[in-house]
Amino acid sequence: MPSLVLAANPVLAMLGQIAAIVICLFVLIFVLLAVAFNVLMTFAMAWVREKVDLIKMLRPTVESINKATELVSQGGAPTMNENIIVRAVASLPTNVHAIDKKVEQSTDRVANAVIEFRARTVQAKTVLKAFLLPDLMMRKPAILASDGAPELKGTDAWQVIEEQTSQRTEEAAASAGSTHSV
Repeated sequence: MPSLVLAANPVLAMLGQIAAIVICLFVLIFVLLAVAFNVLMTFAMAWVREKVDLIKMLRPTVESINKATELVSQGGAPTMNENIIVRAVASLPTNVHAIDKKVEQSTDRVANAVIEFRARTVQAKTVLKAFLLPDLMMRKPAILASDGAPELKGTDAWQVIEEQTSQRTEEAAASAGSTHSV
């Protein structure tokens, strides 16, 4: 049996060893990254677990606050054996309602004062006009609309229409007489 001789090229042998070293380095880096990720996730989960425990400890307090606010909104008072924070939070809706009522009363008072001040001002102006300038206080019988027709206001509307038509006929006659004389 003939013996087989494996001929190996020394360049190929050296490149194979370099490739093996590179693959080992990649595997080492991958393993180090996986270990670092696992350590990081371990610390993150421990932090999250601490926060969950804090929330679990907070839940009874929140439930007592909810019960106390419901009791206050229905007209009851919070019990004195509850936590100070629970009593303060439970009394907030009543305090806010009282403040809202005071603000509403104050704004009503201010609005009434402004309305009365304006009414008194207009009243004073009208009285002064009536005494000092009585000619301005005469009522005009009708107001002409934008198209020139009188607006009918009150029971004397027909009298106003008759007066205006008689004035127009007199003006027309006067203007016709002046055109003939020229």
